Amino acid sequence: MVECRSLPQMCLLGPMPPRTPGRSDAQVPSDSSRGESKYGRIPFVYFYHQKGVKADPAFGLLDIEIAIQRRGPQSFQFEIFCVGDGYQSGQGSSAPQALAIEFRAGARAVAKAEWPYPTVLNGHMDPLSFSAAIELDDADFQEIDSAVLPSVRAEVTICLE
Repeated sequence: MVECRSLPQMCLLGPMPPRTPGRSDAQVPSDSSRGESKYGRIPFVYFYHQKGVKADPAFGLLDIEIAIQRRGPQSFQFEIFCVGDGYQSGQGSSAPQALAIEFRAGARAVAKAEWPYPTVLNGHMDPLSFSAAIELDDADFQEIDSAVLPSVRAEVTICLE
């Protein structure tokens, strides 16, 4: 096992994109009719073997879709969907630290979610998803404009063939 680290990523949040022939449908929220939502997409998060070495990814998470949805008065749900990229140099695990997602209104963090994603298997491109209630008030939900994924640690088992 080798420890690796991701680089921070962020996206703006807004309405779900409309359906078009050239783009896949949004995977989150799972039921858009259940309430108002805010949606964002991050192209990738890769985990790197050594600090600062960006050319040698161990594994990654691709096409990350993030949604936060109002499910009732003072009730909100966080959902995330992505594809685990095990076609790099290893099999990745969130054992040292879950993926963190901070919801922000300007520079102010208003809510945080953590996702202990399942193992990203070597030689696989598997869909991964997660859903959980998140503590938030109505005023902060209205002000949320971005999601930030800070740098986190992960473990990788090197699987070079």
